[in-house]
Amino acid sequence: MLNQVQINGLFLNLIIYIIMILPIIFISFKKSIYETKEKFVFWLIISTILEIVLSILFHNFSKNIFSIFTATKGVINYAVYASKILFISSSLYSFKILLPAYISKKDSKKTAILVLSKITVNLIFILIGYSLFNTKGILYSFPICDIIYYIIYFKFFLNVFR
Repeated sequence: MLNQVQINGLFLNLIIYIIMILPIIFISFKKSIYETKEKFVFWLIISTILEIVLSILFHNFSKNIFSIFTATKGVINYAVYASKILFISSSLYSFKILLPAYISKKDSKKTAILVLSKITVNLIFILIGYSLFNTKGILYSFPICDIIYYIIYFKFFLNVFR
C-alpha cells in the first residue's frame, strides 16, 4: 500500500511534469503549426529540443527542484527516486501531444481512440504492476506503456508523412 511519503513524492513528480509540458501544450494550441507538414515538423523539432533541455535540467537538479516544494527529506528522496524511473516517460512529450493534435486535424476519431487507449493501457499496467510489484509496479507502468506507444506514435508519424 502507498504510504504518505510515496504519495507526496508521486504528487511532486506530477507537478513538475505538468510544468515541463506546459510550453509544448501552449505550442500545440497554435493553429498555424498544423497548416503544412513543413511547419509541423519544424515545431515538432523545436518542441523536442525544448523538452530535452527541460528534461536534462530536471534530471540534473531534481533534488533542488523538489526542495522548493517541501523540506521533508523522505519525500524529496522518494520523489528523486521516482523521477529517475519516470524520466523515461518524460521524454518525447512533443510526439505525445503534437502528433495526436496533428492527426485530429484530419481524423478526430482516430485521435480520441489513440489517447483513450493509451490511458486505458496505462491504467491496466498500473493495476497489474501494483498487484505484482507494489509501488515499483506503478512507477514502471508509465515507461512500459510509453515505450509501447512510442512505437505506435512512430507508426502514425510515418503514415502521416508518406
